[in-house]
Amino acid sequence: MAELLIKNSSVGFVKAIIFDKDGTLSNSEEYLLELAEKRVEFAVTKFKKLKINSFKIFLLRKLLNSIYGLTNQNLSANACLAIGSKEQNIISTATIFTLFGFDWSKSLSLSQTIFEEVDILLSNNQDNIQKKRNLISGAFDLLVALKKNGVSIALMTNDTQGGIEEFIYSNKLEDLFDYLWSAENKPSKPNPKAVIELCKKMKINPSECALISDADTDLKMAKKADVPITIGFTGGWKNPPRLTEKQFIIEKLNQLSIQTNT
Repeated sequence: MAELLIKNSSVGFVKAIIFDKDGTLSNSEEYLLELAEKRVEFAVTKFKKLKINSFKIFLLRKLLNSIYGLTNQNLSANACLAIGSKEQNIISTATIFTLFGFDWSKSLSLSQTIFEEVDILLSNNQDNIQKKRNLISGAFDLLVALKKNGVSIALMTNDTQGGIEEFIYSNKLEDLFDYLWSAENKPSKPNPKAVIELCKKMKINPSECALISDADTDLKMAKKADVPITIGFTGGWKNPPRLTEKQFIIEKLNQLSIQTNT
């Protein structure tokens, strides 16, 4: 096992580290902010075409901003858009639509259509694709150091398998991750069984892992799965996330290091 250090102080020994992606390895705030704004904009346009009155349009915008975590052109790291899967965000959006008198079938259909249309719009813009992919400072060096020291590296995210593969390919990370767990794997996070099943694939015990994330849901999940070292990361957002479930906390990835006995 390798010794894990935070700011040069030992926090324990690990065989593997499980990383979250968005906000932890991927600096995706700018992309997620535009994603949220476009989804609200498209929803408002749809409702206007359905002859919804102006007060209800105002209320719709306010409610969607709230669930996505949009305030004053900033995005909350603690809101659904930043933490939840695409499917969870579709459900949240559809739930808002039911408050305006639409039945569940219509609400879900509207929500799915809006998400698909926004995805097409943003995928046709190369700048947006690049925003989605950028590595957080220090991430590459940390991953390389872990790999060189024999630590297994897993990526657990609510992104799709395709989104993970795009992230890995665009940042030349193909040979660094040993295991991947996407929103398409079942159970998906934040179910603690997701960590347990991932560890089975790694052929190690959760007690031999550390997990690092910018989300309390992930940190709580890890603790429930008996991961002994949970590290909150706050450096991926302009307004740092509020983390209460962490055992340790870092603001920069270079504050985390590894050493092995030679």
